[in-house]
Amino acid sequence: MGMNKALLVFIVASGFLLFIYANSSVFNRHLVQKEDPERLTAAAAALVHRNHQHHQHQHHGGGKHRNGTVATGEDGTSDPSTSKLKRVKYISKGTNDTEYNIFLIYTKESQNLILHSQLELFLRSLLKYSTIELHLHIITDEQSERSAEELIKQQIERFQRTAFYTLYDVRDCAEKISDIVHGMMPLFNYRSGSYYSDALFLLSLGLHRIVDRNMRRAILIDCDVVFRASVKELFDQFDQFAPDQLFGLAPELTPVYRHVLSRYRMNNPQTIFGSPYYLDKVPASLLDAQPSSPKDVSRSKKTPARVGEKLLHGYPGLNSGVVMLHLDRIRRSRLYEEIIKESTVRNMAEKYSFQGHLGDQDFFTLMGFEFPGLIYRLDCVWNRQLCTWWREHGYSDIFDSYFHCEGTVKIYHGNCNTRAPE
Repeated sequence: MGMNKALLVFIVASGFLLFIYANSSVFNRHLVQKEDPERLTAAAAALVHRNHQHHQHQHHGGGKHRNGTVATGEDGTSDPSTSKLKRVKYISKGTNDTEYNIFLIYTKESQNLILHSQLELFLRSLLKYSTIELHLHIITDEQSERSAEELIKQQIERFQRTAFYTLYDVRDCAEKISDIVHGMMPLFNYRSGSYYSDALFLLSLGLHRIVDRNMRRAILIDCDVVFRASVKELFDQFDQFAPDQLFGLAPELTPVYRHVLSRYRMNNPQTIFGSPYYLDKVPASLLDAQPSSPKDVSRSKKTPARVGEKLLHGYPGLNSGVVMLHLDRIRRSRLYEEIIKESTVRNMAEKYSFQGHLGDQDFFTLMGFEFPGLIYRLDCVWNRQLCTWWREHGYSDIFDSYFHCEGTVKIYHGNCNTRAPE
């Protein structure tokens, strides 16, 4: 009996120790947004304070250190003396060191075989050309977050850059914009359960609700892009925004909205909605169908429309592969809050006989035509799309007039799973 009691005590004690170990190693494994905000803020502030002291030491005669990376702790901290990568909860500039905020959506990696390679190429090109310290904000899920972290660490170490990163649980993000999703999903998806019917593809419309309220500016970028210039040049475009502009997007470079708007264009032949951006590149035989303005501007068939010497661009729609967000203005805009209401969006869609399938891109395209003063027109060189699907699907005769982009390309966008040049 004595031996049996001793064995029973041993079994119970072992189970208790295993329970403690499981709690310490498993239940502490969460995305940043699910951890205690006060604890994370304190940890991040302490990290940055130590990092500031470390930089001062280097500046005042301290030896050079290798800009490598180490695995960050579960509390979001790391040793700043050996790491240039910091996983932190967002803290406004002054303790966070940078306001260059780049957002990515990286989810369902196991269901998309090329997503991993796209993110790797994205990070490689971003860091290769970067001239600034960055803060990467990754909207992800539990099955994809580990892979995203590993890629970030690998590329930071490779290019010896300084970067912060924060992870967001996509489910929490979706909940914060549920009213937007509910109102727009019936209008801007192809069918229930389709790729773009996910709330992910409307996140840019409510990003100001998701991020820290102290964050002033951000850029949301698709994973399938390749940089050919420093992203600082893109952030500098914020300085070109007019006072009322909330977002910045480049033109769509395919005739997708010419197709979507076919009924509206048939009933409104003088519209520029759905026309190529560069009207002077439109074939002469098609100029009658591509007027320069909703109002009557007289011109000959072979002369693109001009007011004085300024070319009047067409409006092919907008592409959401790169979205600049002036977050503080978006939060203050009562007009924008009215525009994203279900009734307003439905009225816009009905006015243009519009049934989209591209999520936030459809919304921005409608808003950009109906409320043009809210969107800064980013040059196509910052979102040089490569998709040629529409060339083989009914628009070969006019495709090149839409696909044309003038200038030195800064960002290639490999949409439609097109391989972007490295």
